[in-house]
Amino acid sequence: MNNAWRMGAFALVAVFAASGMLLAAPAPTVFYKTQDSDEWVAKNFVVQAKYERVIVVGKAEDAPKTISVAAIDLAGRSSPAPQEYPVAAVYATMQEAADAARGGDLVAVMPGTYAGFAIGDKTDAGDGKYIHFKALGKPGEVTIDRPAEGKDRNWTVMFQSAHHAILEGFNIAGATGPGMAPAGARAGIFIDGSFGPTGKMAHHIAIVGNFSHNHRSWGLHSTDSHTVLMQDNCFALSCQEHSAYVSDGSDNYCIRRNVFFSSFSSGLQCNLDPDASMEELLRNDKLAAYGPEQQTKQWALGLIKLATENFGENNFPDGRGLNFIIEDNVIYGNGKNGGGSFNFAALQDSLIQNNLVYENYTTGIAEWDNANSFDTTAVDPGPQAGKDVTGPEALPFFGCHGNVIRNNTVIMNNPERSGMLLGNGSWGNVIRNNIFLNDEGTTLEAMNTSIYRLDSGWNVLRTTDYNGMDESLLALAVNLDEKNRSLMNVTRDMAAAEFVKFNMEPWVIIEGSRWRLNPDRPDFHPKAGSKLFSGWGDESQLPGRDIEGKARKHADIGAYAALEAASDATLRSSAR
Repeated sequence: MNNAWRMGAFALVAVFAASGMLLAAPAPTVFYKTQDSDEWVAKNFVVQAKYERVIVVGKAEDAPKTISVAAIDLAGRSSPAPQEYPVAAVYATMQEAADAARGGDLVAVMPGTYAGFAIGDKTDAGDGKYIHFKALGKPGEVTIDRPAEGKDRNWTVMFQSAHHAILEGFNIAGATGPGMAPAGARAGIFIDGSFGPTGKMAHHIAIVGNFSHNHRSWGLHSTDSHTVLMQDNCFALSCQEHSAYVSDGSDNYCIRRNVFFSSFSSGLQCNLDPDASMEELLRNDKLAAYGPEQQTKQWALGLIKLATENFGENNFPDGRGLNFIIEDNVIYGNGKNGGGSFNFAALQDSLIQNNLVYENYTTGIAEWDNANSFDTTAVDPGPQAGKDVTGPEALPFFGCHGNVIRNNTVIMNNPERSGMLLGNGSWGNVIRNNIFLNDEGTTLEAMNTSIYRLDSGWNVLRTTDYNGMDESLLALAVNLDEKNRSLMNVTRDMAAAEFVKFNMEPWVIIEGSRWRLNPDRPDFHPKAGSKLFSGWGDESQLPGRDIEGKARKHADIGAYAALEAASDATLRSSAR
């Protein structure tokens, strides 16, 4: 398409908008705001208490006539009793079952090894009518080891423009790993709205209790999506990139109780990628007439405005990730190729709490803007003095801002990386009750575009680094650790004596087609009476529960509530 045509078409759009001839904007998708992940799940995932049909995948001669199964309770608030269902149909492959499935069905997969499947927009799926793919048998007994025949070979299990679906309990096995030659599918699980050609977002997808490992790029990858639950999974041993990767303008995720383990780059990357999101918008017929791409914030904001008028707010990839809850996860052994253990770009108005990040090769928690082209002028060189920051409009739009980062435990030893990085555009963050340990490098680092409205304190850390910022810029912060009750100059050796069991052993052990917790893993419960971690902290920013789901009875620092008596020191952590 030549630029003259596109500019002309854009002018026509402007004329119609000015004359009021554009149709009213579709209704926005409104995200439920809460700091309680159980409440988030209950409000977003209305799952049926009884299945409409049960269909089975397996050999016809081995299939049962009936199946006894309980409905899934994603929020974990109840234990539904099993119900007996007749088997309505039996299919040899998961793709045949996916094609036949209707909203409200259970697809029960018998132990064995299968090709994966792709599923798209099922118009009969919705609230109270989820399609639930469930592995039967013991953990690891149902393996998916290749994509479905005739489908995109890059993705083993693919939800494309799909919605109201659950994937539970599968061993999704790749054919490679870190240090090996790339082979097999790019990802074990792919969630994709494919917004450009479809005008749709994938949404209301629950990925629960799966083991997705040894894939070429990612255990899970998602784009153009919202309202996704990632719960109780293990994503591990990705050959080239991340254990899991949420991207391209995805919103409204709950990522809890997962293990992200020993992948070549990041453990969990949430890079909402403004550049890729804008490119995807221009692929859509309704937006393609927008003016030729320009690397300015104003251009990107104009495109977002036009997309909102055509699709409604939060119904398209806008280069930001809003309303995430990321909690109770363990990230271990990732990052030999760089990235961040948690690597966030354009993640905004979100909650990161109760996570354990230890013995990775890279930054603990990294926030930045993915060096997107639209914010370049705000970043390079960025403000040099306080007077240069007149408000948010003077700062990057697509950075990580407005997040609450609290009660995380980050333990590392890397001279070139930070425990907590506030990179380009990571302004307005609240940072409370965290443990950031890094003997060789900085423990908390902030850039000049990230100091505005920074509210940090009540943390345990060794050093801070403000990159030589002018005092007038530092004055833009609400609170800095040095003056807000944080314990400074704390080393790993000082901290080790106050944990129940300090070591860097792997969190999980892989045995064949399943994983289990390593009995020799560390225990980062603070000992009872710990002066570093127990009995103090900012109670106004304290999660109700710790990483193990135990109620916090008083303010403690880090992901784990402190033990209450010396006799409890033999307790073993069971955090996932």
